[in-house]
Amino acid sequence: MRRKRNNRGNKRKMNKEIDNLENLEEKISQLVEAYASLKNEKIALTEKLAQKEMELKGLMGKVAVLSEERETARVKVENLLNRIDRIISPGKTG
Repeated sequence: MRRKRNNRGNKRKMNKEIDNLENLEEKISQLVEAYASLKNEKIALTEKLAQKEMELKGLMGKVAVLSEERETARVKVENLLNRIDRIISPGKTG
């Protein structure tokens, strides 16, 4: 009788260990899948970031050009206003 009980105990213990290993295997599989998914997401986000950085660089270049054009226009308008002021008021100097 003792031997049967001991065998049953060993079988239960082995079944529990097998269940534990299966659970561990499932968790590792889930972890590997999550890692692969995150790795792909990181690649996609890195590519998107590079694209946005290029867009930003282009926009910053456009802003610089527009700022220069704006300054040129401001100077021209200021000069025109000064000329108009001199024509209207010839005795004054600006």
